[in-house]
Amino acid sequence: MSESSPLQMFVYSVHESEAKAVLEVMKEEDLDLGSSTHGLVLGRRYGIDETPLSGAYDLSTALLQRAPSAVFKLWQHPVGEDDGRFVAHVPGVGTFGAGCDSEGTPRISVPELISQLADAPEEMTVREWLAGPGTKALGTAVLSALASYEEAHPS
Repeated sequence: MSESSPLQMFVYSVHESEAKAVLEVMKEEDLDLGSSTHGLVLGRRYGIDETPLSGAYDLSTALLQRAPSAVFKLWQHPVGEDDGRFVAHVPGVGTFGAGCDSEGTPRISVPELISQLADAPEEMTVREWLAGPGTKALGTAVLSALASYEEAHPS
């Protein structure tokens, strides 16, 4: 089984004081920065053809530590039967991570979802769960906030 897979990332916003840190992290993780000499291009796809399977974790952790104002999404492609890894972050809203397909579409684990629903108070309706704990489990708040940034920077 392969120990690496492709990874893609989009940065949609970052405070200008942290843009250099984003570029440094991307360079450290060997992402292709292209031929642009103008620095970080918001909404551009950055990627790498092969990176260790920890790449999505390593990259997202470094970005959250060194450029917490960055709005980004990244995903690492699945390998074999295993899901890939998707991470999105919108400051003030949160960070969402899940398995994903090779297009970066998050996948929610059915056993995990069942477990979370089973842990909900008996009197809680599905609608209440979706508006409360479900927003974190399904990433709806982060994905909804991210959508407005994606619309402003179509790829």
